Amino acid sequence: MTIEDKMKQALAQSEQKGPDNPEFQRLREFYEEKKREGVVKKQEYTLPQIDTVGRIFYARCRKTEEQ
Repeated sequence: MTIEDKMKQALAQSEQKGPDNPEFQRLREFYEEKKREGVVKKQEYTLPQIDTVGRIFYARCRKTEEQ
Protein backbone atom coordinates (compact mmCIF):
# COMPACT_ATOMS: atom_id res chain seq x y z
CA MET A 1 0.00 0.00 0.00
CA THR A 2 1.46 3.35 -1.00
CA ILE A 3 1.64 6.41 1.21
CA GLU A 4 -1.04 8.06 -0.94
CA ASP A 5 -3.37 5.09 -0.40
CA LYS A 6 -2.75 5.20 3.35
CA MET A 7 -3.51 8.92 3.44
CA LYS A 8 -6.71 8.44 1.46
CA GLN A 9 -7.77 5.62 3.79
CA ALA A 10 -7.07 7.76 6.88
CA LEU A 11 -9.00 10.66 5.35
CA ALA A 12 -11.98 8.43 4.58
CA GLN A 13 -12.02 7.06 8.13
CA SER A 14 -11.80 10.56 9.63
CA GLU A 15 -14.48 11.89 7.30
CA GLN A 16 -16.92 9.28 8.59
CA LYS A 17 -16.64 10.89 12.03
CA GLY A 18 -17.91 14.14 10.55
CA PRO A 19 -16.54 16.82 8.20
CA ASP A 20 -16.24 19.29 11.09
CA ASN A 21 -13.89 16.95 12.93
CA PRO A 22 -10.61 18.85 13.65
CA GLU A 23 -8.54 15.71 13.02
CA PHE A 24 -10.13 15.34 9.60
CA GLN A 25 -9.45 18.99 8.77
CA ARG A 26 -5.82 18.58 9.83
CA LEU A 27 -5.38 15.44 7.71
CA ARG A 28 -7.07 17.05 4.71
CA GLU A 29 -4.81 20.14 4.96
CA PHE A 30 -1.71 17.95 5.34
CA TYR A 31 -2.67 15.85 2.31
CA GLU A 32 -3.41 18.91 0.16
CA GLU A 33 -0.14 20.58 1.22
CA LYS A 34 1.90 17.50 0.31
CA LYS A 35 0.05 17.24 -2.98
CA ARG A 36 0.96 20.85 -3.83
CA GLU A 37 4.60 20.18 -2.87
CA GLY A 38 4.68 17.27 -5.28
CA VAL A 39 5.30 14.64 -2.61
CA VAL A 40 1.99 12.92 -3.30
CA LYS A 41 1.82 11.68 -6.84
CA LYS A 42 0.51 8.67 -8.65
CA GLN A 43 3.10 5.95 -9.15
CA GLU A 44 3.91 5.40 -12.80
CA TYR A 45 5.53 2.22 -14.00
CA THR A 46 7.87 2.25 -16.96
CA LEU A 47 7.68 -1.48 -17.57
CA PRO A 48 6.51 -2.49 -21.03
CA GLN A 49 3.24 -4.36 -21.38
CA ILE A 50 3.39 -8.14 -21.26
CA ASP A 51 4.10 -9.67 -24.66
CA THR A 52 1.81 -12.68 -24.44
CA VAL A 53 1.92 -13.52 -28.13
CA GLY A 54 5.71 -13.41 -28.38
CA ARG A 55 5.79 -10.82 -31.13
CA ILE A 56 8.87 -9.05 -29.77
CA PHE A 57 10.77 -12.32 -29.43
CA TYR A 58 9.72 -13.42 -32.90
CA ALA A 59 10.73 -10.08 -34.42
CA ARG A 60 14.12 -10.20 -32.73
CA CYS A 61 14.72 -13.76 -33.94
CA ARG A 62 13.88 -12.78 -37.49
CA LYS A 63 16.22 -9.79 -37.30
CA THR A 64 19.14 -11.95 -36.19
CA GLU A 65 18.38 -14.50 -38.93
CA GLU A 66 18.38 -11.79 -41.61
CA GLN A 67 21.77 -10.43 -40.51
